[in-house]
Amino acid sequence: MMIDNRKIPTRQVVSSTQAFFFSWSLFSLLFLFSAVSPVFSSDFRILPTFLDLGGTTKSGAFTVTNNGAGKLNCQVSVKEWAQDTTGKDVYSDTRDIVFFPKVMTVGPNEQRAIRIGFKGPPPLQEKTYRLFVEEIPSQEQATGGKTPGKVKAGLTIAFRYATPIFVKPAKQQESGVMEKIELSGGEARATIRNAGNIHLKLLFVTFLGKGRDGKELFSKQIAGWYVLRGLSRSFEAAVPKDLCKNIASLEIKAEAENFAMNGTLNVHKEMCGQ
Repeated sequence: MMIDNRKIPTRQVVSSTQAFFFSWSLFSLLFLFSAVSPVFSSDFRILPTFLDLGGTTKSGAFTVTNNGAGKLNCQVSVKEWAQDTTGKDVYSDTRDIVFFPKVMTVGPNEQRAIRIGFKGPPPLQEKTYRLFVEEIPSQEQATGGKTPGKVKAGLTIAFRYATPIFVKPAKQQESGVMEKIELSGGEARATIRNAGNIHLKLLFVTFLGKGRDGKELFSKQIAGWYVLRGLSRSFEAAVPKDLCKNIASLEIKAEAENFAMNGTLNVHKEMCGQ
């Protein structure tokens, strides 16, 4: 299942003495996993999972909820969001989005709002950003409640949310094309192109291999992701060699939020590799 509001581990603090002394032996790994207990971050969430702006809607807000028993300290930032030719997310600084606050503290079982605003004329094509909310580990978490400066032999993990912000054009066009299907060396690949002027949110891409009699021999479903405007993204699935040689056709179905794309490839044995 695709998750827009991603909670990502971003920082680890480990006792430097132990890491140096034991890093080259198997014994050290077993020791660390059995004897060192993680010190996890506070439990928090952000809603909504994305924010749509554009037209007469110039501003909005996210709500940070601290479900943990301790105080939550966060750092907030916004980056412009793009993707490279491989579909990898790329971020850059922006002045298009104004937000407040930039640093916040949320008490146990409390909520606080992050207010967001877009400045500038309505775009002709969708503009995309991400709000980053990153937990700042407290001194108590880093030291395990011990004297400051003495790091506990444990693991402190900070999390950050990367939440989409979409600034929509006045006239929106959602469109996608399955522009290429390939099978080489037993690796199937489907390339989806966003032909619209707003983002395309793929839910699943399903690979289905059928024999000459139409019987299903192979099926694999891949979790989808965002394809930003004007870009393409490839999804891959390995086809087992013992099945590939009996497959006559490979059918692909890409399911977006509001429509689906389908494609078929006739399979030849040489596509399956040696």
